[in-house]
Amino acid sequence: MKNGKASRQRNGSRTAAWMVATVLLASLSPGDLLSQTGSQTGIDRRSLGSTLERLSSQETRPPGSPVPLEGVVDENEYVVGPGDIFSFLIPGVTVFPLQLVVSPEGTLAIPNGGEFTVHGRTLRSVKEQIRSSFTAARPSLTLLTPRTFVITILGVVEKPGSYVASAVTRVDKALALAGASPSIDPSARRFSTRRIVLRRTGIPDRIVDLERFYAFQRTDDNPFLREGDLVIVPPRALDQTAVSVYGGVQAPGQYEFRDGDSLVALIKIAQGLTPIADPTVVELTRLTPDGSSATSFVYDITPIIAGKSPDIPIQNKDRIVVREVPDRRGDFKVVVRGEVKFPGTYPITPDSTRLSDIIRRAGGFTELASLPMAEVERRQTTPQGVPLDLSREALLNLRMNDQLVTPEERAYYDLEATLRRGTVSVDFVALFERGDTTNDILLGDGDVVFVPASNKTVYVYGQVARPGYVPYKEGANLRYYIEKAGGYGDEADAGNSRIIKGKTREWLGASDTVIEPGDYIWVPKDIKYPTAYYLNLVSQAASFISVVLSMTVIILQITGSN
Repeated sequence: MKNGKASRQRNGSRTAAWMVATVLLASLSPGDLLSQTGSQTGIDRRSLGSTLERLSSQETRPPGSPVPLEGVVDENEYVVGPGDIFSFLIPGVTVFPLQLVVSPEGTLAIPNGGEFTVHGRTLRSVKEQIRSSFTAARPSLTLLTPRTFVITILGVVEKPGSYVASAVTRVDKALALAGASPSIDPSARRFSTRRIVLRRTGIPDRIVDLERFYAFQRTDDNPFLREGDLVIVPPRALDQTAVSVYGGVQAPGQYEFRDGDSLVALIKIAQGLTPIADPTVVELTRLTPDGSSATSFVYDITPIIAGKSPDIPIQNKDRIVVREVPDRRGDFKVVVRGEVKFPGTYPITPDSTRLSDIIRRAGGFTELASLPMAEVERRQTTPQGVPLDLSREALLNLRMNDQLVTPEERAYYDLEATLRRGTVSVDFVALFERGDTTNDILLGDGDVVFVPASNKTVYVYGQVARPGYVPYKEGANLRYYIEKAGGYGDEADAGNSRIIKGKTREWLGASDTVIEPGDYIWVPKDIKYPTAYYLNLVSQAASFISVVLSMTVIILQITGSN
């Protein structure tokens, strides 16, 4: 009895010792371990240089803290190694789970269970091995925290060197740390994303193809990293190996070519077909080796996408174009503003919807609407739909002109070019009051129909006693508005008074012009010229007459001598 009791006490002591040792190991940080190693070997940490500083700055998590994951760890894919932290529990035997750490030698020691070599084995096989060693109980072994380790990245990256990664870090995430993120704009990318070399001790080099990984989600194309891995990033050499994919794909452009590439695979690498792509017409153009001629092939890739036919191999420098079937059902619309009953945005049918249709749908005009001032504004664009550069347009119109000879003509053209607007020529009064359908224009996408409110005034200014707004009176003539403005001033040139139309700013004579709300009346000043001005005119006229007489005499003499 005493021997059995002593044996149980020894086993309990060993179990307690294992638990204490495990807790102590888990509480040690990488910095503590490094300090202990340095003190034993006599290495000064400052001599390790900037690389060590970078590694230290990357590992900021406390030991045992969670590692960022991309998803649930796959026990068939995860490979166990030194530093992995496990949670171990035997239901009904252990009250609290134990934290077990894989040793630097790659072994996992379990209290009262023995030591197991786990390095390089999948998580599933390790679990099966541990469970099979316990016949009377079914223990639970769970990966608690994936390990971290050091890898090296070289090649065409912004910051080559050593980095801290974890057992759940894939190659693309490590490259982002070195400044070679695959998310960089392809046009500015200098590094390859399809020919990355992963060098691992004990196995042949393998090629990492990130483009295929993003297209097909095959982990072999973007594997998890291991201790001591070396990642080499070659330059992106599209001038040597490239395939072009254009047309109905989500990301058209040039892509790196690799042996074994195929037609539909490259389309998937280009992020797949667009909604308007026609998969029944995919053109593959192939140049001869000397580039002097090309041959085109047209394929229906629908059976390939459905898995009913094999994919079509492609070659370096091939060009792929996926035909698109344009959807002409665009978001065509116009905006109606101002004095209509229901202002707002209205859909239209190009080359079909007219001005009267939109006004009818907008409920017609309100009582305050000013039809003479209403207008339609149209976006000024090139035939390609690009906003018009008015300064460039003016220069293009001047390039081959044969009319603007004098400085005055050029100055006037520049004035008109500067004032150019996208106003559509339409007469609302003629259309809606007189029924002139020639003004019922077709509306275009983006047109703005504006119907201002009638202000019921006419603005009189210039040489009048009281310039300003005068209430509009239907049928009233120029004299009426001049009188309401206090009459002509002493310096007024009444005979040259002009009516300026409010909408067009056209200057018209007063005798036969109907004055409408919003118009302007301009009364100029009678310019009083000094006597010297008239004497100069007389002198110029006399000189001209003298020249004419002299020429006449000469002509008569010549004709008389003959």
